[in-house]
Amino acid sequence: MKNFFLSLSNENKGFIFGFVGIIIFSITPVATKIALGYNNSQLSAEFITFGRSALAGNLALLYLFFFRKKIPKLKYLFNFSIIAFCLSVVFPLTLSFGLIYSTSIHAGVILAFLPLATAIFASFYFKQKASKSFWLCAFFGSIIVVIYILLHNENSNTTFEISHYDILFCIAVIAAAVGYNFGAKLTKVIAAPEVISWALVLAMPFHFGFAIYYFPKTEISIISWIGFLYVAIFSQWIGFFAWYKGLDLGGAVRVSQIQLLMPFFTFAFSIYILGETLDFLTIIFSVAIIMLIYLSRKTAVSKK
Repeated sequence: MKNFFLSLSNENKGFIFGFVGIIIFSITPVATKIALGYNNSQLSAEFITFGRSALAGNLALLYLFFFRKKIPKLKYLFNFSIIAFCLSVVFPLTLSFGLIYSTSIHAGVILAFLPLATAIFASFYFKQKASKSFWLCAFFGSIIVVIYILLHNENSNTTFEISHYDILFCIAVIAAAVGYNFGAKLTKVIAAPEVISWALVLAMPFHFGFAIYYFPKTEISIISWIGFLYVAIFSQWIGFFAWYKGLDLGGAVRVSQIQLLMPFFTFAFSIYILGETLDFLTIIFSVAIIMLIYLSRKTAVSKK
């Protein structure tokens, strides 16, 4: 198995690492919803945001110290600051606040715009020129997700409209896209696990202070703490080990399209963990998205 993996091209390795990262990230809305609790009566959005980053930062510090990782050069401080701000403050804060008023499935659909946002930013940031066919795949993939939610909402006797939590989710998408690309840039010179770890350690004093301030003063259920631990350990830290490695090996523009699968994994985990019902529509649109991702891999991406 190891020899088979080593024999793969960097692009295929990138897709594998990216796929693992996306599975981890797809549980984030569900775990955040669990942490918030029924009727948002458990952990606050503020504590989830700063607490998860503070805990992940402490784990990252132990990892860096135990393996004796060298401190990055000062010239990378700006990149680390952007990563820390986007991925440990803006993204979790907007996602958590949005989930107070929305469902994890709805959040998953809005987050489906991440591939397009990541690819657009990567095209400029990495000076990568994607073909028209690639952009068509990315565009139609996003359109298919929107059509899905429109049809799904109609079946649920609800409507799809732009609301304050939709805006929060859109801000989360932009923040994640920027953080992903700045992180992918650093993986060219620093190992993927170290990139997210140093970013978290850099912001840890800030997060730790706010985590103490927003620490819950009432009794919190064990299940909510489990949801919190997941977003802290996996969503905020370990998931980036695989995701940044995937973006580095396979290219940020191309590998980012795997994110089109993320809403459907979110749906699946919502069904399994939260007890929602699977419908035929989800299966059909999942297959359509997979086909588009396959087609996007065949399109040209080159340096400008």
